[in-house]
Amino acid sequence: MNIHTKKSLHEIACGIDFGTSNTTVAIANNLDASIKMVPVEDHHVTIPSTIFFQSESSSALFGRQALNAYVSREEGRFMRSFKRVLGTSLMKDGTTISGRQTRFEDIIGPFVKHVKNKAELLAEQDISAVVAGRPVHFIDGNEKADLVAESQLKSIFTAAGFKEIRFQYEPIAAAFAHEIALGDKERLAVVMDIGGGTSDFTIMRLSGRYIQKTDRQDDILANAGIRLGGNDFDRALSLACFMPLLGMGSLWGAKGLSFPLTPFFDLAELSKIQCMYTRKYKRDLTELIKQSTNKTLTQRLQFIVEEELGHSLMACVEDSKINLSSSEQTLADLSFIETGLQSECSRREFEDSLYGNVLSIIETINACVFQAGITADAIGLVILTGGGTAMPIIQDLTRQLFPQAEIADGNRLSSVGFGLACDAKRYYLNSHLN
Repeated sequence: MNIHTKKSLHEIACGIDFGTSNTTVAIANNLDASIKMVPVEDHHVTIPSTIFFQSESSSALFGRQALNAYVSREEGRFMRSFKRVLGTSLMKDGTTISGRQTRFEDIIGPFVKHVKNKAELLAEQDISAVVAGRPVHFIDGNEKADLVAESQLKSIFTAAGFKEIRFQYEPIAAAFAHEIALGDKERLAVVMDIGGGTSDFTIMRLSGRYIQKTDRQDDILANAGIRLGGNDFDRALSLACFMPLLGMGSLWGAKGLSFPLTPFFDLAELSKIQCMYTRKYKRDLTELIKQSTNKTLTQRLQFIVEEELGHSLMACVEDSKINLSSSEQTLADLSFIETGLQSECSRREFEDSLYGNVLSIIETINACVFQAGITADAIGLVILTGGGTAMPIIQDLTRQLFPQAEIADGNRLSSVGFGLACDAKRYYLNSHLN
């Protein structure tokens, strides 16, 4: 993680939580003791991490505007979850937009610049200093790729116009956001940050007395993370309840083999959907479907790929996931694929599909507790942040792992951005938090 050794004083600084699913930005300045969340899209303080490149003008739309352009079938290229590309070979390979090979730096960069502009509009001045959030691990088990990903993100923030850039782990930022409300008593807390692309955990000592401390390293007992999050939960639900309607599990070929799984896994992974729209992929899929023994199902798959409706399907999957946080059963309308087509999903089916993911999360949390040299009973506060922590299975897991702890789960989507601005204030500005 990039740590500066010298504090530079500014009048204003910001914190940016560039997330896999959503992004937030908050401002800190020397004139106002409070931290301000920036309305990044209309009145919303969150903006979906999406971009739509319009074919005719080659201009870019962001957030909900990008989603609306895609849903209305406007000509262009829609992209989301591009944070997951950092540190991977796709950063070098790039992708095709309007017939031109485009680097991912030139895709992520305009989005970051757009968010920076929103902050400067509210502040009515340039902002050159930022504390940017990052996951504990961009890439699991690959320290070199992890360093490369942070370096790539720093270059993107530099190109967007920031002159001073510091990175902070996202769960630590969430802890800072909650610390403001604590009294003088010290609390041993675990932060569980389950976002769209990663699940990160931090154990640290918190207290209202510690807010002004510049160096918090001694208060941080442990960090752990895994490249697993809401996108992976969506994929599991898609494979369990949606892909069987498109032919997954049906038979293929003269020998009665199972239909190849690759197109179903590609369609269930947000970062791969766009790769299915090439002429070669469509041609190869057509050849596969010729040998399908249940064309009623597999021709639905072909229709989605031919009409480039993959993101629309995944939006239905995500809606179902959200609905299952408050309902035992949900029904997804898939009439955009075929009249009357629906997908019925139960919370039980969804949670069964998450078995492997939940085990990985438990192992990572236990590793974090072990690294901290404590027992789970010593945790007095659990801070839940990130959209994934709203799921009942995660809520139940939290209570099982930390039975003695108070649970704080307010402002799931904005606490990291707020905490990053707290860190920016502490680091860049010569003033006090309120």
